Amino acid sequence: MIRNKLTRGILFIGALGALAVAWTDAPADTAYVANEQTVTISVIDTKTNTITATIGLGSEPTIPGTPQPNGPLNGEAQHHRPFYNGHVDPHGLWLTPDGSILLVANRISGTVVAIDTATNKVLGFAPVGREPHLATVRPPGGKEVWVSLRGESHITVLSLDKKDLFNTQLRRTDRMRTIATIDTVRGPSMVSFTSDGKFAFVAAGKQKRVDKFDAGTRKLVASQTVAATFTPFGLVTPDNRELYLVHKGAGKLSVLRTANLSFVANGLPIGPRANHIFFVGKLAYITIGGPKPSMADPDPRGKVVIVDRTTHKIVHELTGPKFTGDPHAIWGTSDGRLYVGHERGNRVTVIKTGNPDDPSDDKVQGTVTGSAKDLAFMKRLIDIVIKP
Repeated sequence: MIRNKLTRGILFIGALGALAVAWTDAPADTAYVANEQTVTISVIDTKTNTITATIGLGSEPTIPGTPQPNGPLNGEAQHHRPFYNGHVDPHGLWLTPDGSILLVANRISGTVVAIDTATNKVLGFAPVGREPHLATVRPPGGKEVWVSLRGESHITVLSLDKKDLFNTQLRRTDRMRTIATIDTVRGPSMVSFTSDGKFAFVAAGKQKRVDKFDAGTRKLVASQTVAATFTPFGLVTPDNRELYLVHKGAGKLSVLRTANLSFVANGLPIGPRANHIFFVGKLAYITIGGPKPSMADPDPRGKVVIVDRTTHKIVHELTGPKFTGDPHAIWGTSDGRLYVGHERGNRVTVIKTGNPDDPSDDKVQGTVTGSAKDLAFMKRLIDIVIKP
């Protein structure tokens, strides 16, 4: 896992409005956003907060004389057409430790795509099983990808060798080979590693359980029953001591000790439709989608809940009209800003955190902008990673 000075160093984004904000003293980090509906990835320069490219994962360019639909930016409109040969529903994002390869898990097509971040070109892809939710790279060397398959009861492990990924003599489906499958919880939704890559923790989408594996031997070493069945997100803290688990359906957070999976906090209420986490200093920032839209409240407000990792208590919340549209993805830049992707609101909000140990000075700075064409691809923003 890449870790910048904030910690979670790479993943998710959305777009919030027409206000363009430039930070001339900010580093030129690159953010990647998974747009599930349009089958694209938005590429954002965090120095200017503008979209610089849109990567299409739809069909390949049309072949003259054939009925193949023209791609690769055709996924939303044409993914059910005959001869469509792209991917469907890009969901989870992850980067290799050096930031050179972006891994995209595509839920409905059942594929993991590898993208060269230097060129934004697809290098290869691997069919992995039903509903891959996230493909996590095992640190520190980044030679393996553990794919959590929410439609199965196992993890698929792919090899990640740059010589194979860039080998044009290999079929693109041969550039990331399956090297193992690991039986685990029902509907595994996310794998998170300790920073040394020795242990892997698997959250479940369909079972009240979390598993701990010895990553080297791929053997199960411990399990724990947790507060709720639907746990889409789990992340190990930067010091490797704790595992944060978000129980989305229950709107709760659990914190477990990585050493033995004992509870530090068990089912702390944090809000309806809780989603993702990012760590900044001693704080954990958690996106909350908010109540489901209804006739009476078609655009309910969500929020970002801030938990002190020392006391394991909520110490602040970011709320207000700028947090409508289902805050979902969250990731941080190397200069202390957070990017929040709104799943239903189709935008990315930028938050300045200020003092990394003081949540009271956090504030919204603006939203990501870009050309009308690029902004139009930002639909159902699910995940964000950032390359420092």
